[in-house]
Amino acid sequence: MSAPQPEQTAGEADAENTVLTNVLGPHAKVKILVALLGENNRDLNPTDISRLAGIDRSTFYEHIDDLVAYGLVKETRTVGNSQMYQINRDNPAAEDLAQLEWDLLDCIPEE
Repeated sequence: MSAPQPEQTAGEADAENTVLTNVLGPHAKVKILVALLGENNRDLNPTDISRLAGIDRSTFYEHIDDLVAYGLVKETRTVGNSQMYQINRDNPAAEDLAQLEWDLLDCIPEE
């Protein structure tokens, strides 16, 4: 049985069907991290992160403080009344998570 292939929609991270969610499970924190890893060059507001992660905004707010406390996600700026977030590329654990994703992608058999 071959591993499922992650599918990406142009411009959107599909946190439901990525190698990290397939391996680590579909927990909201994993989906938030997958969404932010997929958009690692820009910061996003909670609405965008929730949409990309495939979770409700209320679920986002239940978990974001933990991810910030671990240093995996950083608050970047405030736009209007909305805090913006980005994967914390200065955190070795966040970099390791990104590397894990690449390493796992290398393990997926070609069809």
